Amino acid sequence: MVTRQYPAAGRQPRAILARFPVFLIAPFVMTALAGPGDPPGSARELAPAFETLIERYLCEVRGVGCSLPGDMSADSFQQRIAAQSAILEDLEAVDRGTLTLEQDIDWRFLRGILKANIRAESDVQRWRQDPRQYVFTNGLIFKIEADHRHPDERGRDLVAELQTLRARLVNAETNLTEFIPNWLPYANARIDGTVIVMQEHLRKFASRLSPDLRDALIREAEQTVEALGRFRRFVNEDWTERPEGDFRIGADLYNYLHEHRHQIPTADRALEQISRGERGFTRMPDYHDWGWKQYEIVEGHLERKAASIDPDKTWKEIIRETKSLHPFNEQLVYEGIVLSRKTREWTIENDLVSIPWEDDDMLMVASDPSMAASQWWGFGPGYLPAGHPSTKMAWPIIPIQPEWPADVAEENLTEKDWSFYYAIGPHEAYPGHHLMRLYRHRNDRPLRRYEYSYSDQAWCYYVEWELTPRPEYGFFPEEMQDRYELEILRLKLWRMGRVIIDSGLHGGRMTWDEAVTVESERTGFVRRGAEINIDGIAGGGTNTAAPTIGYFQWMLLRDDYFNKMRELDQQGTLKDFHDRVYRIGFIPVELVRDQLMVELEREYRPEWHR
Repeated sequence: MVTRQYPAAGRQPRAILARFPVFLIAPFVMTALAGPGDPPGSARELAPAFETLIERYLCEVRGVGCSLPGDMSADSFQQRIAAQSAILEDLEAVDRGTLTLEQDIDWRFLRGILKANIRAESDVQRWRQDPRQYVFTNGLIFKIEADHRHPDERGRDLVAELQTLRARLVNAETNLTEFIPNWLPYANARIDGTVIVMQEHLRKFASRLSPDLRDALIREAEQTVEALGRFRRFVNEDWTERPEGDFRIGADLYNYLHEHRHQIPTADRALEQISRGERGFTRMPDYHDWGWKQYEIVEGHLERKAASIDPDKTWKEIIRETKSLHPFNEQLVYEGIVLSRKTREWTIENDLVSIPWEDDDMLMVASDPSMAASQWWGFGPGYLPAGHPSTKMAWPIIPIQPEWPADVAEENLTEKDWSFYYAIGPHEAYPGHHLMRLYRHRNDRPLRRYEYSYSDQAWCYYVEWELTPRPEYGFFPEEMQDRYELEILRLKLWRMGRVIIDSGLHGGRMTWDEAVTVESERTGFVRRGAEINIDGIAGGGTNTAAPTIGYFQWMLLRDDYFNKMRELDQQGTLKDFHDRVYRIGFIPVELVRDQLMVELEREYRPEWHR
């Protein structure tokens, strides 16, 4: 049963039916003010039944304003599929002729999400394969470190969350029916790191609470540590004896997700032209071959760039030489803060995109121990729930772990060097993920506040490869321009490699070991980092590779924006293009295109739409 939570003081949650009466005519008319894409002074009537359907999806599937079961029982997963199937049925019954432009875009966006989710969650049940699904601490860490509420209020929520975590661990012992050998070491590391969170992070936070609540939270943490110990024994003694499963999602589901979740076209001459892809390249099996083609193109650029820097050295030798100059471990967090704030100043100085806030900030923080085995470097913006009103976010970095031997620690630090900091900074902070998330949290459309797509990461590739290295923008130190451009090319190679590895692993054309070899020996990551990267790709399926196509889609849309402005007898600007994209939101690029082009016509040629 889903319960709706009401914000008004003194109101109690009430149970709601699994399906809302979506098509009742509301006794009022909802309107939205005119935006840049509307005729001046106009207002748009929103179809209220559709808005109710969006609200229902956010409640029943995303838990926005509602309380969903958090125990991860087998029944809860079936209930989720059933809820999405019912919403999809009602969505497809909507008369799209009654919808505004923005609503129709949302109709297409939501339909793609639902169709993809239902198929993927039915065919690939990670909750039967991966112990880490049951031990995820982002919400806990946010409440401990960054939640703006009074500590006691957060403490009460933490008590409830630890109880839910223990319920999940109990259900995991029944649910985990398939053993994936490569995931065992990462499961152990996640569990061990979570124990540290309970014993250290949570206990320190508890000392700030009122005495009774402090004692209650400490008791819950102690019980959770015991439960994690039992779960670890289960994972290593019982789960390992269960039938071996297959992590691959297969070519059919892969293509289905490209069609519905990402809404990437099968045949698009302009996209094929800009991305040097043959007809059908966006689908398996040709997608894998296209990945190799792009990978080799970028390799050629790396070789030529390296020759211009030092003709006697390979690009990998120059990269390794550059990476030997890195911050000390104790400098990592603060240098990240300095760099993050530099990206904001740089974005403003170059007039790349509007920043309509005065108090926004992006900090680097040390990641909690539970995540140290999940990524080699760190994460993008984190610890801020979707739709949160704050403008402050964290950029977690994986610190050197005390138990790492010296050679592993040094390998890790070489991949947190200055060239990587500078190359990835705008991608993660401004005008990348952080600024994009601030815009998303304030999007006029509720669905786009809580849902986004592959285009989000694809846009960050655009920021990273097209904006960051341009000498006229002056982000890199002048004396390091060429070497940092070389690092940018290596990162582009890495992302082209994701197409090869993602499609290769899930389509059966590449083994796990072959993927690690490409990531390490050819792309240039140290082996431990490569192994962690491959683990992340194996647990997904299309998600790490689709943004690479998305980058080419954004490049094409940028060209088409300027051409459209020419048709409208206007002079487009890069900032105007960027601002419009950020306002529309990072939904599938084809949907952004359709909304953008109509909005431009409405703004500059309103007579075309009368």
